[in-house]
Amino acid sequence: MRLSCLTLLVVSTLLGAQQPLPAEPESTVLTEPEDVTLASEQQSTLLTESTVLPAANYDLMLIGGGLATCSSMSNRSCNEHAQFSELAKTGNRYLLHPTTVQLFASAELFSAERQILQQQLVALFSALQTTSPSPLTETELTELWRSFAATETVPISGEALWQALSERELNAVLDYLEVPALSTDGKYRLTEQVDLDQTSHLESTELYRQFVQLATEKAQAKGREQAKLLVVTASSRDPFAAVDFYLDVFRQAGANVQWLPLTAALQNALTEQNCAALPQYLAKIHGSYRREQIYADLFAVKQQLCEKGSNAVVALIADADGIFFNGGDQSLTYQALRHSDGSATAELLAIFEAVQQKRLLVGGTSAGTAVMSGRQLYAADAEPLPMISNGDSYHALQYGAKASVAPWPGCRKEQRCPEEISERQLTYTAAGGLGLFPLGILDTHFAERGRQARLLVLQQSTQSHLAFGVDEATALLVDLSQYQQGVVQLKASGAAEVYISELQSESVANQLYATTYSLSAGDTALWQQGMLMLQAASDKTLLGPLAEPLQSKSPLFSRDHYRSLSHSLCRSNFASATVSEPPYLIRVAKVDKCYQSATGKLSYQQKLRITTEQER
Repeated sequence: MRLSCLTLLVVSTLLGAQQPLPAEPESTVLTEPEDVTLASEQQSTLLTESTVLPAANYDLMLIGGGLATCSSMSNRSCNEHAQFSELAKTGNRYLLHPTTVQLFASAELFSAERQILQQQLVALFSALQTTSPSPLTETELTELWRSFAATETVPISGEALWQALSERELNAVLDYLEVPALSTDGKYRLTEQVDLDQTSHLESTELYRQFVQLATEKAQAKGREQAKLLVVTASSRDPFAAVDFYLDVFRQAGANVQWLPLTAALQNALTEQNCAALPQYLAKIHGSYRREQIYADLFAVKQQLCEKGSNAVVALIADADGIFFNGGDQSLTYQALRHSDGSATAELLAIFEAVQQKRLLVGGTSAGTAVMSGRQLYAADAEPLPMISNGDSYHALQYGAKASVAPWPGCRKEQRCPEEISERQLTYTAAGGLGLFPLGILDTHFAERGRQARLLVLQQSTQSHLAFGVDEATALLVDLSQYQQGVVQLKASGAAEVYISELQSESVANQLYATTYSLSAGDTALWQQGMLMLQAASDKTLLGPLAEPLQSKSPLFSRDHYRSLSHSLCRSNFASATVSEPPYLIRVAKVDKCYQSATGKLSYQQKLRITTEQER
């Protein structure tokens, strides 16, 4: 919320001009019993049972992240019977040895002002190093490092050095200490293995299978039975780390899958016609080091594709039935598919063409979803629709939104944050992301990270009529067949909810105001000439009058507290709830009754208003 000068003064007095909001602000919930005054606020019925939607042929599957999957590197999501082969990778390996310490000592990783940290780390690792070739797990390395007590030769403790590093610096250090994870005989690189059948979170598993099934429908229209999928790991700092995982996931889900090593580093190498410099591009753009040594086989695939040129990448895209983008940093995927001036690369144009011709299903999770915002699919000069890139709700409320490159994690520690931007500043790319989702801004990990306010602040700042937030292990399916005729069909799938925020005309600089819609598995929506029509899944029934107590947790825009309040409001006999978190008043009001499935999944329409207490 871009506040008035008076309000900014109040915020500064209460919170400190450059400080984040308190982690646990005081919260008071005021409730209003349901009465006829609610009807005057209604603009439309939440869900209609009479709307007949055409058969869908989905082009996009946009997942909100958080897919809990059983793998050899993440057994928390495994049932007790999960098993992996002796060639399964269970974690990264590190070596404190004269060779790795010397590699780190000679690397140019730290800014001139922080060279002392690198020297202290070299001294620490030299004190800890051993001539034994036995590698350490990340946990073992971390414990050894952080438990080191200061000595005369190393006058700073390991814990102090650990805390002094930014996230970027820590990743660089770990990259230099890492060694390949190899089989006992040293002949094979260990790979992360997946067991979909033994994954405890069934809805995550079903989303992978649903993506393959939708891509298979594209394949069958071309006369083949098995879907050809491409996996793109461009959002990752280390774009090699998740390759084995995704290949195994989609193989087990029934697809013929291939890694497409299209990254910002590869795009730069192609543009500069300098494939030999791929390690340097990976370091400069991704902050990823020595990957050609850790993942030699995968790096060779990337190098070979680079040498074949952009036409080879385009050919792979043209032949695919589905392409899936991973999570991480959407700005990295943006750089993989758009030139520095924002124009579409040949690879992105190939994706556009395949989607327009209904030949390709595009999917993404987390950053791979957020990057899809924009209207360029059907017109390169379409009206801009922003891509969100950073920030949280409370920083958005306090400092507003900035069209700027997102600050990297840890920039405050390095004292290198962009001018007047904090690490959690709400930032966005004004021209949009890849431009495949034309209806509104996209956000992910939505309810779980309390991102409702940051989405509304960005809507208000950019005057974007619609915005979509996708919860974890949840997908928004999109059929763009009739977009040029002003019609788009949407459907929710998965574990939680798809949240749609419709900016209201009453929303001004100091009063954010939106009508919100929450859809869960099976619910559909039809966007027609700018209007939304929504229909509940056939297994949902209208919730009758309930008298459950209204519950709220503070701070409201943290974790899943806002979603919990919305659900509680559905199940109560109150018309609205007003939460006081000085200097903000947050009012959530019912617009219509709620619908619920037998499994407890809800569909509902509400209004959200955020004001400052001085202006209520």
